[in-house]
Formats: sequence, structure tokens, C-alpha cells
Amino acid sequence: MNTIDIKAPAAMVRNLMLNPDIALRLNPSWQVKEIKATGNNLYALTLYDDRTEDSCQVILSVEVFGNSVNYGMNSAEIEFSTEEMKPALTRLSIRGNFFREEDLPYWLKGLQNYIVLEKRQSRFIKWLLDRFWLRMSPSQRRIAMIIIIAEGIGLAALIAVAIAMQLMK
Repeated sequence: MNTIDIKAPAAMVRNLMLNPDIALRLNPSWQVKEIKATGNNLYALTLYDDRTEDSCQVILSVEVFGNSVNYGMNSAEIEFSTEEMKPALTRLSIRGNFFREEDLPYWLKGLQNYIVLEKRQSRFIKWLLDRFWLRMSPSQRRIAMIIIIAEGIGLAALIAVAIAMQLMK
């Protein structure tokens, strides 16, 4: 089981898990191509695996059992468990057999970062994430991150050259 501590109330963490659109879009190797509500806590999903380039149709059922939110995906299951450590500290665990085990720590980190942004009420950044970043495939996100880092390094080098030119005068 993979676990991470999040500085947020347990209710906020559970509410995010009840929204499968955001929770599944944060998975590091699957892209949610389409999600349609088909009933009460039932969804029809089209998922795209970025590594194998496979698409699959999945029926998702979201069920709450105490402190757990379970995603039933065809014959597989993903369980998100929350445990309130303190009033503003929650332990989130993911266990499941639908996604690759090596992706779970990265998925937890993405969920943690998203919940922290929501807690801070960073509306503009959260809007950018929801509108653009989470709509990209995982490979597109990696490429965008490489471009952002390269541009940041280029800007830092330009500023360093400008400072050096001013000091040489």
C-alpha cells in the first residue's frame, strides 16, 4: 500500500476522491479521454495508456465505505483510504490492481499537490491545471515540463548576462 500525508482536512481529501474526473486525471501514465456520468456514482470512461498506446473503455463505480472511497473499474478495484491524523493532517493511501504499482507513488504526490493548491485557494493556478494541464496526456505533460524548465534556465542565463554586463561597466 502506498501512503502519503497531506496537510488538509480528511473531508476535503475524501471529497476530491469522490470526483473521479480529477482523481483519475492525476494518474501519471493514463489519460482520461472521456468521462460520462451514466447513473448515480456510475461513469463510462475512455482511458488511454500513454506507455503502451492502448485505449480502453471502463465502467467506473464509486462507492464510499467509512473512510475509504472505492473505484470499481470493470473487474479491478482501486481503494483510496483516508485516516485523519490531526484536524489538518490526513494520511491518504492508494491500493489497487488496475494501474501499475510503480505509478502509485507519483499519483499520490500529484494528489497531494493538487489538494494543497485547493486548500490555498489558488484559483488561477487550479484553473490552469484543470483547464489545460490535466487535459494533456502524461507524455505531453513531461514535454511541457521540459520546455518550461529549459525556458526558465534560458531566462536565468539572460538575467545573469545582463547583470554581468552592468557590473563590467
